[in-house]
Amino acid sequence: MIKVGQPIVGDEEISAVAEVLRSGRYVQGPRVAEFEQAFAEYLGVSHAVAVCSGTAALHISLAAYGLGPTDEVIVPPLTFFSTVTSVLHQNAIPIFSDIESASYCLDPEDLARHVTERTKAIIPVHLFGHPTDMDGINAIAEEHGLVVIEDCAQAHGAEYRGQKVGSIGHVGCFSFYATKNMTTGEGGMIVTDDEEIAEKCRMIRNHGMAGRDSHLVLGYNYRMGEMSAAIGSVQLRKLDLMNADRIRNSEYLLSHLDDIPWLRVPKINMDTKHVYFWCPVQIDEPTLGVSTKDLVGVLRERGVEVRQRYDEPLYRQPLLTDRSGYPLSCEHYSGAPDYTSVSLPVVEAVAGKMIGLPNHPKLSQDELDKVLEVFHGI
Repeated sequence: MIKVGQPIVGDEEISAVAEVLRSGRYVQGPRVAEFEQAFAEYLGVSHAVAVCSGTAALHISLAAYGLGPTDEVIVPPLTFFSTVTSVLHQNAIPIFSDIESASYCLDPEDLARHVTERTKAIIPVHLFGHPTDMDGINAIAEEHGLVVIEDCAQAHGAEYRGQKVGSIGHVGCFSFYATKNMTTGEGGMIVTDDEEIAEKCRMIRNHGMAGRDSHLVLGYNYRMGEMSAAIGSVQLRKLDLMNADRIRNSEYLLSHLDDIPWLRVPKINMDTKHVYFWCPVQIDEPTLGVSTKDLVGVLRERGVEVRQRYDEPLYRQPLLTDRSGYPLSCEHYSGAPDYTSVSLPVVEAVAGKMIGLPNHPKLSQDELDKVLEVFHGI
């Protein structure tokens, strides 16, 4: 089986973890501080705050800005659900806006029509490693006084008009899950140039504490461990090289698949650097004659593993449509939309019809050619 993705780790990461184990210091120590400083320097920002996951990074960022009941946060309908649950964890209301058909990221034109006097923040997701139109997003945010929290969970090292994602909005949030462009096993990072927000994030990740016994805000145990940070520091040094391999593999596959009539390859904005967490293609099911799900089964039978996620727009998730459980059953969600009536045309044409091809750095040329052979043989 040609794997769609896998962690890329070696002896350096193993040695770094062994060093931590021998040190006896496992939580929020010098390795975390070292990783934070290196990550901030890589992005060109003033502050980086290491946490236990990308979801925690989003939640902490919303909490640091004081988002709460009846506040609305505009989110995309095509991504992993934690972009939405982080809003719900603050008892705020997720409002869905449609995506661009080329980039699969938030469409600023559609976003503008969803802004109300209750809107407080926007979470653009740089989906699959392709940067969102940040000029359009920031223009709307500036006009209405909104916070922009970049979800960079799939876009480590991606660039928008020469600027690394995560450094363009008010705050950037990263995930270091096992198969991401770089990993700490599990972990996340918040980045910002705002010193006050950075300090609030540091308190919230550590039980809301300032000092050892003084709890100033509602906080959580969202800290990053020293072993994760040690892995992250090594991975960060390799990130640009690993991204170069992902880009090369993805561009090779896409350039040799654009003649298949039932397959649509993405259009990359020339002002961006796409880092291909996914190498995404969209399936034209009527032309192919079978469902995307059936295609995935055929590919597996022929030795090619692919990603298939996001079968439905996120506003169709039962947590949102049912409204019988916490928090949607609470009184302060009385003004939330009836998610069963939400309908966004672009995402509904795309959802369930996207697959990600194998593109990780360990792939050989023979494996890439095998992928092409299998696709052209269908």
